[in-house]
Amino acid sequence: MVVRYLRVPPMIDMKPFHLSLLAAAVLTLPAASFADTEASPYTVKMGVARIFARATSTDLKGTLPPYGVEVPAGNQLEVMPESTVLFTISRRLTDNWEAELVLGTPPTHDVRLRVGKETMGRAAQYQALAANGIRTRDQVAGYIASQPGITVQQATLSANALVTAAQVGKYNGATVARVEQAAPTAFINYRFFERGTALRPYVGVGINYTRFKARETTAGANVYMDGPVDIKLSDSWGLAFQTGVTYRIDDKWSLNAGWMTASVKNKMTISTANGEQKASYRFHPSVYTVSVGYSF
Repeated sequence: MVVRYLRVPPMIDMKPFHLSLLAAAVLTLPAASFADTEASPYTVKMGVARIFARATSTDLKGTLPPYGVEVPAGNQLEVMPESTVLFTISRRLTDNWEAELVLGTPPTHDVRLRVGKETMGRAAQYQALAANGIRTRDQVAGYIASQPGITVQQATLSANALVTAAQVGKYNGATVARVEQAAPTAFINYRFFERGTALRPYVGVGINYTRFKARETTAGANVYMDGPVDIKLSDSWGLAFQTGVTYRIDDKWSLNAGWMTASVKNKMTISTANGEQKASYRFHPSVYTVSVGYSF
């Protein structure tokens, strides 16, 4: 959300136009249609958000270049926390109800590779051979084929798996991609206590749209050594929830602190010239916010 990450925290994006249009329609309804027609129905907030995506992909499935090795179980991608600028605008509907659109600067999250035990085990086998001067794929295949009961075909397949695992294992924990996520979110909030109360907790439910855009890093390209890496991520719609508290300094200014989350899920495809892997994310990010509000 922001929640645009995962929210993800709510970030500004022009593509989900119908979501913004719906929120704008609510925010701009004439004052006469509300029970409360006093001044200052609008409030804008500016602040910062810290987004904990809490997102690790399912196991990558597919093949790895250059030998078409099937991806072993346990290899995943983890989205790291990030901070961003937060912007919201709300329209008071009654003394206790308001409509709010949460936006912000789209954050860019680091994505780290988490290599599974099976791959790391194969990488360790390769390193043991390399320590004895057996390094190339053909050398490894020749060594394995020299063992009793091993055919040339079996040796070649095993050598392909060991060499590929060694290449992937070098980047365990490395940032292999960066993902920008825009996540505008529309809320209907309920504020407790009377409108003149200085300290007012609130809760809200709404709809989140998250759009992802990913690019590989140098480390990500080096994992495959197979030319350009194309990463595609599907968009996500889901329910959102927030809670927080507002402290009113005077009739115009306020301080705000809150927490937001959203149901975010998407599918991912990573393609290179000689390989393709697929995975998916399903997560509920935690977005912590602090902001200053101005009513007008």
